[in-house]
Amino acid sequence: MGVREKALRLRKQGRSVREIAQELQCSKGSVSVWVRGIALTKVQKARLKKNQDVGRAKAAAHPNSPKNKWAMIRAKISDSARQEMPLQYDHILLKVLCVGLYWGEGYKKSNALFVFVNSDPLMIKVMMAFLRKVCLVPEEKFRGRLQIHPSLDVRLAEKFWSDLTFIPLSQFHKPSLAVSRSSKGIRKTLPFGTFRIIISDVYLKSRINGWLKAVSLWANSSVG
Repeated sequence: MGVREKALRLRKQGRSVREIAQELQCSKGSVSVWVRGIALTKVQKARLKKNQDVGRAKAAAHPNSPKNKWAMIRAKISDSARQEMPLQYDHILLKVLCVGLYWGEGYKKSNALFVFVNSDPLMIKVMMAFLRKVCLVPEEKFRGRLQIHPSLDVRLAEKFWSDLTFIPLSQFHKPSLAVSRSSKGIRKTLPFGTFRIIISDVYLKSRINGWLKAVSLWANSSVG
């Protein structure tokens, strides 16, 4: 029996092109041409797919795979960069960080209302630390408001943000049942919605506006 006939027989048994090429010690290109007219059964196709999936998983898990090599490279870079940052914050660092966050994400049209909105719990938590420890905002001044997909659990989400921020539910405004732009219309993307920190305080807003102006001067001095 010639090589081509053996390839046809093996293909009819449901063997893959790679398996046939390895067994017959010929190129995959030749095997592919020889067997292209043979249709596989559903069972045979399922077996080949399962074998391919197992093979890909093994290759990805290998220590020398490109995926794992780059994961190690990224981890080393990240660990090195982490050591460049202070492990503990102070009020100046927290002030600069949160003024930058507010510059990018905060509501700036009102002269008396501080509003910061985000879906990231860590970002909300850092902003609350800034408002409490740097700005010394009294607890009774804090207000919260939830924006969430109408089909999700409003009470669960409000409890989540209340536990995170320590703002009592009694100081929450009525939730907004709407689709956030961050969620791209997919309800499971933001299971707890987005949270809005609201403080009505002319003194606070004026101070933050002053800090924003200072940061903008840094930007101007670095141009060119």
